[in-house]
Amino acid sequence: MAKDSIFTKMRKKLDKEFAEEITAKEQAEKEAARAEKEAAKAARIEAAKAKYKEERTITVRKFFEIAGLDLPGHIADIADVEISGFTADPKRLDEKAIFTYWGGPQTSKYDYDAFAKAAEMNCLLILTDTPCDYHHHVLFPETENYEDSSVRNAYVAVSEYIRNIHKAKIITVTGSVGKTSTKEMLEAVLRQHYKNPLVSRGNKNSMFAVTENIQNLKRTTAVYMQEVGAASPGVVRISAEQLACDIAVYTNIGLSHIENYGSVEEIAADKLSLSTYGRPDGVAIINMDDPVLMGHKFTQKTITYSLDNDKADYYIENMKKSGEGYDFTIVDNLSRPAKKIPARVNVLGEHNVLHAAAAMAMGRCLGLTDEEITAGIAAYSPSGMRQNLVSMGGYQIYVDCYNASLSSIDTSLDTMNEMSLPGEGGRRIAVLGDVLELGDIAEETHREIGRVIAKHKPDLVLAYGSDMKFAVEEAAAQGIDARHFETKDELQQVLKSTVTKSDITLFKASHGMNMGSCMDAVFGTDINEKSIIGQKKYRLETMGDFEFYIFENSASVRKYLGEGPSCEIPAYIEAVPFGSETGETRRLAVEKTGRTAFRDMPHIKEVILPETLVCIRGGSFKGSGLTNLKAPAGLLHISGEAFAQCPDLEAVELPAGILEVAENAFEGSEKAKITYR
Repeated sequence: MAKDSIFTKMRKKLDKEFAEEITAKEQAEKEAARAEKEAAKAARIEAAKAKYKEERTITVRKFFEIAGLDLPGHIADIADVEISGFTADPKRLDEKAIFTYWGGPQTSKYDYDAFAKAAEMNCLLILTDTPCDYHHHVLFPETENYEDSSVRNAYVAVSEYIRNIHKAKIITVTGSVGKTSTKEMLEAVLRQHYKNPLVSRGNKNSMFAVTENIQNLKRTTAVYMQEVGAASPGVVRISAEQLACDIAVYTNIGLSHIENYGSVEEIAADKLSLSTYGRPDGVAIINMDDPVLMGHKFTQKTITYSLDNDKADYYIENMKKSGEGYDFTIVDNLSRPAKKIPARVNVLGEHNVLHAAAAMAMGRCLGLTDEEITAGIAAYSPSGMRQNLVSMGGYQIYVDCYNASLSSIDTSLDTMNEMSLPGEGGRRIAVLGDVLELGDIAEETHREIGRVIAKHKPDLVLAYGSDMKFAVEEAAAQGIDARHFETKDELQQVLKSTVTKSDITLFKASHGMNMGSCMDAVFGTDINEKSIIGQKKYRLETMGDFEFYIFENSASVRKYLGEGPSCEIPAYIEAVPFGSETGETRRLAVEKTGRTAFRDMPHIKEVILPETLVCIRGGSFKGSGLTNLKAPAGLLHISGEAFAQCPDLEAVELPAGILEVAENAFEGSEKAKITYR
């Protein structure tokens, strides 16, 4: 084979160099184009951020402009002050916030002077149609129809403005029963797809909460889900106007709050305004099993769901109980042909399977995959005061006492019947309290509750409340072992002497009955108190060297304020219970030590605990200088890290009857030696 000539070699070399030069040039051009594209993208993002910041910055002057109001001259000195927010709840104010107060429905009745509270919070400005003497206030004319109120309409207009500068899809959930548990399952589905969805917490469903959450929207928020509750006529409509939702999910329309509304029709009209004022191209997802919902003409497109009605767009078939949950198929009738999706929910109660059908409908509306939706349904787990099966020291407690109605009591009893008894000879015990806000139909409804109880045949019913005596009469007449108690103390004594570790005990009542306090007192749980503190249903009061949480029926140590190395916690304190209508002082038992009671207090060496103490909450003594502990005979529960990182703690004496000590209760307290008496 002939060798390349010198000329050929030189040409190949030049060709290679030229090709490399072209390649380098092309690469440089590509890099420059990519850099230019990235710079343009970064510039667009920065421009979007700057535009958003400008739109989202609201001064007093801008607030008035958005609301379509003239700025009065007497507040010119604060016209260009940037506000931190606005609210109709004076407890949520700060020094840069606007307080809006108008006549007409509010989500709750103030049990204090609203203007005095606003003044105490030193808010920036008050807008009102009621005369007040605050130094910065604007008084608008009072109107016969509250919907014509300038203050009310300003409140809505600024909320709408903030909502409209965000791209988030907005989902609302409402109904008389089951809205919070439905919302929590929908949230479990959303979190399979969205990184940081904004979701209303707990049962924070008032107009106040809606306004606060709208102001919490971020530029990057992709989806925002809000539970919406009804308290009095017109309240839901205000939230509906503020939210202008894309998807409205309805569970049912029942008798809750009928005392304030007067009729089911009025309740329906208010709740269904979420769709009336929703996006015209939005969707209403409605429970086909509810006749009131099915009788309403919706302005939005409707999608129906059902437990077993095969005419619904999404319904359930082949439901089978399996362990502590259900396997089932969700039928999608909107697909052609109909599609069947296998799913599982890992909690008992057929209502949770119904929630799964609603979750599938919502997920499909948002474009989620079937895998994401079913994974969210399987991940759902109740917590807190709703449908929560709790084990405490071997006792099985079914906690469902955040709220109640005739239908939810029926559902809770049905769910309890599905649960396996923990031991031989065990019983199903229902601890029930009044269903509130029923007005003139209270006796009739509670007698019907008695008949529902008889249908489910629990082994024992222990009831408390002035109206629950009617339910007990009806249930007892049909052979049920049902007993009524005049006081919670009597109820608690019977619970302590009656319930065994072979039983399942259901707690069910309207939240206002505070039946969870019995559960905490009898079993040493912390669920009720955490819920009460989370909902701010307490008052703080300082007595001697202690700051106490004051609740309706008990007290807890919030913090030790003393400087001394030793102290004694009183067993009882004299105080006006939280929410008392009479203002009379009562003797309240001190039942718990709070999470910050003695935390990080190296100077405290000895604490004498009261005989009334049933629970030491997590972190109570963490990092303290405690040297020994002698727990009272009635102590039932010690939570996680209660005595963690206590280097000087040595002798620990606990009662033999204590139900539970968390594994990490004494973590890092190396010298601690535990004995039982």
